Amino acid sequence: MIVSAFALLAVMQQAQQQPTQMQTPPSPIARLVVHPQDRTMIAGDTLRLRVEALDASGRPVPNAQIRFAQAGAGFEGVVEADGLIRSGSTGVMPVGIAAVVPGAAPVVERVQIRMVPGPAARVEVQPANSRLAVGQRVRLAGRAFSAAGDERQDRIAYRSSNPAVARVNEQGQLVAVAPGQARVTATAGSATIAVPVTVVAATIASVQITPSSREARTGDVIRFGASPRDAAGRAVTGLTPTWSVSPGNGQVDAEGAFVGYEPGEYVVTANYGNRSADAVVRLTARDVRRPLTVVGRLPRTAFNTEEVWVHPNGRFAYLGTGGGGDRLYAIDISNPARPTITDSLVVDARRVNDLMTTPDGRFLVFTREGASTRRNGIVIASLEDPARPKPIAEFTEGVTAGVHSTFVYQQPKHGTHVYLTNNGTGALHILDISDPYKPREVAQWRT
Repeated sequence: MIVSAFALLAVMQQAQQQPTQMQTPPSPIARLVVHPQDRTMIAGDTLRLRVEALDASGRPVPNAQIRFAQAGAGFEGVVEADGLIRSGSTGVMPVGIAAVVPGAAPVVERVQIRMVPGPAARVEVQPANSRLAVGQRVRLAGRAFSAAGDERQDRIAYRSSNPAVARVNEQGQLVAVAPGQARVTATAGSATIAVPVTVVAATIASVQITPSSREARTGDVIRFGASPRDAAGRAVTGLTPTWSVSPGNGQVDAEGAFVGYEPGEYVVTANYGNRSADAVVRLTARDVRRPLTVVGRLPRTAFNTEEVWVHPNGRFAYLGTGGGGDRLYAIDISNPARPTITDSLVVDARRVNDLMTTPDGRFLVFTREGASTRRNGIVIASLEDPARPKPIAEFTEGVTAGVHSTFVYQQPKHGTHVYLTNNGTGALHILDISDPYKPREVAQWRT
């Protein structure tokens, strides 16, 4: 028998919190044995759970009904009622299992499914190529990915084809030793990539960094540049400095973009091996705090509160619901002290999380998750009357596992598009809703 995830979770909660005065007979089930015992699967794959319900003597209990439900991790995959696990991404998925014998209390158990990346299929290294002066050092940052694009935690092995020119250690620290050419190979499992390295003579006599000093606020991004020159004052081109910052309460990237996290004084350094230059940055607190006063409230007790979106006219807002929520509310906020519900739109869903209007306020897009028919996706509603949204279209193709987040973006040249996330695959679907009555998919983006 197939039951919804919410029904199963309710059974599990009742089993855990059953009042002592209830006289439900104890279950003949003494323990559940879940197979496979190694519950690790590759992201994007499927795994079927099997459960044995055994009595105190270790014998199977006849007529035991086993039910499965997702007990969390709503984005990482799907749990079918028959125990089939569909992994959409890496992570940990909790699964609730209930074994029921008619007339007896249920026996519940919770297991976790680890969803891991597949084998390393490619390696990326930054910087992808290096031109260094003798004595210069640079840290190579290697990352390994599966064929599906999931990042792995492999330790990257580095090797230089010519250590007399460019030497690299196991942490990826590259040192320019002498003029010449070399290739640094980065390997993870069977995946490998070769990075070309060119080392030139150290002819730099001076380095100028701009700006040489700067005052800013925490969180500001300051972009530095460096100009190396030879002894005759001529610019030395084709070299990229190694950037660093101290103390360690901020960061600077390979392009010289610096950001500090705490007030204080920082020193940003551009290094070319035997020559370097420093710039001093003084940061003050961002001081973005402002007073906030609550002027009105609209308590709701039927469902969890999800996201809210204010209509461009500023007089109406739209509120999603979760925790079994099957509706969104239209709210009159023209008097902020007394927000009032003007209408609700009920759909087949157990969560209406994200919602957003088009910039002109004529249409509303909202998401669906947990539909009884598994036809989730998005719904488009007309806001001809902003107080009373009317559904005019939906899009479910390829996103039946559910959509949690969506964003509406409009450009005069390209029209109006919806960017939505697929709960089942993790993909980003791009829909053209220039004709909101006929939404159509124009692209997908996968990581």
